[in-house]
Amino acid sequence: MMNGSSILKKIISCLVAAFTTIALLLVLGNSGTLTWFPPLLVFSLAGLCFVSALIYPFIWHYKEQKQNIDSYKIYSFLNILIRYTIAFNLAAFGWKKIFGLQFIVPPSIADKPMNQQSGEWLTWFYFGYSHTFGLILALIQIVGSYFLLFRKTLLAAAIALFAFMLNLTLINFFYQMNTGALTQSVLLTVGLVYLILLDYQRLRDFFFKSLPNIPTLNIKNTNAKNIIRLSAVVLSFLFTLYLKFFMN
Repeated sequence: MMNGSSILKKIISCLVAAFTTIALLLVLGNSGTLTWFPPLLVFSLAGLCFVSALIYPFIWHYKEQKQNIDSYKIYSFLNILIRYTIAFNLAAFGWKKIFGLQFIVPPSIADKPMNQQSGEWLTWFYFGYSHTFGLILALIQIVGSYFLLFRKTLLAAAIALFAFMLNLTLINFFYQMNTGALTQSVLLTVGLVYLILLDYQRLRDFFFKSLPNIPTLNIKNTNAKNIIRLSAVVLSFLFTLYLKFFMN
């Protein structure tokens, strides 16, 4: 568990909790279409979350130093809040895909030539082309969100959902999706990075330690090994140049 003596860790934890809560508020606001949850209320609550995340860490730190409060319980609450808000958010988008509330392109847009479409409509049309693929994406979101709520499966779910959300964030940015979608994907990705980094030491040992059980050639010359490794990239590059300039 995080060291309670660090003000920086307190600020980061509170900010991430605020980010994922804001992302959830944006989902509940449903792009301003719900009369009972108007944009003014959505953004007011979002602003309150952000301001609270900036102020509370200092109150928390002061009480910890002066009153010896239990920071473990506060970290635990923030951790649960982050996991729950991410899970709710992603699962909601999964259910939307299943019930046909996403990837809908109006006929007036779909009938236009491709070169007249925006990146957003092209993306929605492409992903909506295969209903089965949409269901697979929904399943990843719903199941991943569910496993995010268990301690034993938290890390595996966070890594899987991070790969999913990073890809989605890049799509939202480079295909010029609306600001709300991009903001949500960025905030959720930040939340997942936070959850993953809670196990940073274990992950570093897992990913960056050599595996003795993997068969390998016994080449003792380090330079020769590096040349062989580099050749996979260089030779594939030269092959591509050959296809580009000599086969067309």
